[in-house]
Amino acid sequence: MRSKKQIAIGAILSILLIISMMPTTYADDWYGQYGQHFKVYDVRNNELIFETAREVSKGDQYISNDNKMYEVIRVNTNNMTAYAEFKKDIELPVIDKVAMEEFLSFIRSNEGLAALMAQEEERSVGIYTTHSAESYVPTDGSESIEEGGGIKKVAQRLSEEFGNFGVNGVFDDTNHIPHDAGAYKRSRRTAVQLLQQHQPNALFDIHRDAIPAEAYNTELNGEPASMVRIVIGRRNQNFAANEETAQKIKAVGDEMHPGLIKDIFYAKGDYNQDISPRALLFEMGTYEQERERPERATGPLAEVLTTVVFGGTFEDKETGEEKEVQPQDESNTGSGLGIAGLLAVIGGGGLAFLFLSSGGKEWKSKISNFKDEFNSFLGRRRKRK
Repeated sequence: MRSKKQIAIGAILSILLIISMMPTTYADDWYGQYGQHFKVYDVRNNELIFETAREVSKGDQYISNDNKMYEVIRVNTNNMTAYAEFKKDIELPVIDKVAMEEFLSFIRSNEGLAALMAQEEERSVGIYTTHSAESYVPTDGSESIEEGGGIKKVAQRLSEEFGNFGVNGVFDDTNHIPHDAGAYKRSRRTAVQLLQQHQPNALFDIHRDAIPAEAYNTELNGEPASMVRIVIGRRNQNFAANEETAQKIKAVGDEMHPGLIKDIFYAKGDYNQDISPRALLFEMGTYEQERERPERATGPLAEVLTTVVFGGTFEDKETGEEKEVQPQDESNTGSGLGIAGLLAVIGGGGLAFLFLSSGGKEWKSKISNFKDEFNSFLGRRRKRK
């Protein structure tokens, strides 16, 4: 029979285990001063590869519009430049074009939408804005409006566009001001609440960039619009699933609406993407653009996302057979498996390694997130019973 001391030690180890799996809340990686941004150059020929207002770190990766992957190898924060080397050409997931066209004809027709709405299964996506003050200067008059910036109108428009394709777009318009190091921690509560209350099939954080307008300007359906950048956090347990979803979005976007998807940026943080295997961050244009440009991109983007999340089929690269997009319910099991794996780590003494290898600042950050994370985990488990 176990003593009280043994039980207490076991309880403490269990709590420390759960804390160890919580992501560190990294400081907001938006560089801060408008008009200044990082420029990333090809180390081979000094040609500009891309620009971003997010802080660039060594090890960040980037997939260009023409599907070439680069990795950042050197960063100079003083002059906000970085250098990257070419790694490989990316083969995006192969689309079954027949299946895609059938699905598109279905969701674009009144009969198809009626059939979707009649089904008991609810199709929904959660949408929120971490940097809720972000705005578009030519339209909104300022780059930042604390009571609610133009980015919230873009996010609201995106949620409404999903309705045109039989999907319920749930937009939480909570403000997460100020735009400081705690923004993602505050928006994390909003994201967890969306997951608990609505159980969406995907979760999207809507932002806008702060680089020159010409980097995002495009035309869609013959009208001026904005391109969309996909941002993936490199430090999250759902990285592989989110990366797969991002690449599928680019593949479908390039096929359906050329000029819509700008690129994919693999940045250092986690951006709360660890809480769902289909969580992504979208940069909807930049602060120098009229807000109408990213608003015009919301319809095509909603159609692409609907196709990827709910209806598109992709061929398996190994077998050449059709491969259905994995449903969200099945994907969500990843979080539980992560916990089981970490339980095994305790048995092998891995907990001590995690503690010793993490700085005190990192553990303090994890502890501060523990209550919210543990409650959200229990909430998700209870809903499945």
